[in-house]
Amino acid sequence: MTLPHGSPAADTDGDGPVPQAFSFHVQPEFHAVPLGLGEDTEAFQERLQDFARDYWGELQGLEVLRRLTTAMYAANAQTLVEGGTVYNAIGVFPIGGSADGAQPPERHSRATLTISVRDLANPDPHLTAAGIAESLDKAVGSGEGAETQLVTLPAGPAVVRIAGSRAAWDLPDGEQECFFVRIEVWLPFPDDDRLLLLCLSTADVQDLHFYQAVLADIADTVSFGADDQPEAADTTLPSTPSPFNAY
Repeated sequence: MTLPHGSPAADTDGDGPVPQAFSFHVQPEFHAVPLGLGEDTEAFQERLQDFARDYWGELQGLEVLRRLTTAMYAANAQTLVEGGTVYNAIGVFPIGGSADGAQPPERHSRATLTISVRDLANPDPHLTAAGIAESLDKAVGSGEGAETQLVTLPAGPAVVRIAGSRAAWDLPDGEQECFFVRIEVWLPFPDDDRLLLLCLSTADVQDLHFYQAVLADIADTVSFGADDQPEAADTTLPSTPSPFNAY
């Protein structure tokens, strides 16, 4: 996917500087959730309905769930776009089994991926990355459990952050809890006052090392400064069936 500055729906002043483009690729196991960027309301609604149909299938008895999914993701898309999100996807990854398919996967692991752009004073990417790492380390010192590390990607200096969280619900049968792990890559634009933020989160915390590799592979594909915008750039590398067909 190649974008002018992280939000195709944003207008730019013809007399101002041209925002720096960037591109990235994701694994085919990710299924993009429509955000409505650059679409009118009717087209956005149709894409959300198609997404819900892919998710739940065509069974008539699941129509209520398809409608609920459409409404939920429509509301979530507005919040994400307002926060600078340019890509949102659900990933379904087979775990175990054999590479040739002779042995089926033992299970499927799920994760959510968001990629967003944030405005940030950025006089020098190396200094900016160091400042981000310091700020995140201070957050850890305030009691938030997380690990932060400076890294160098093909696109430039970046910061990797891994954090865990716990969610709890009071139910009639007692409290129910769920743990999540979140992996982030903070990547300053090389020539722009912006930051690219890649976030992968999952409740399958036992797959942390697997998802670290997944996000690292995505981060390695990020590139900045493309002059020509392809009319229809695909975010995935090889073309495969919808991952929702796997379960």
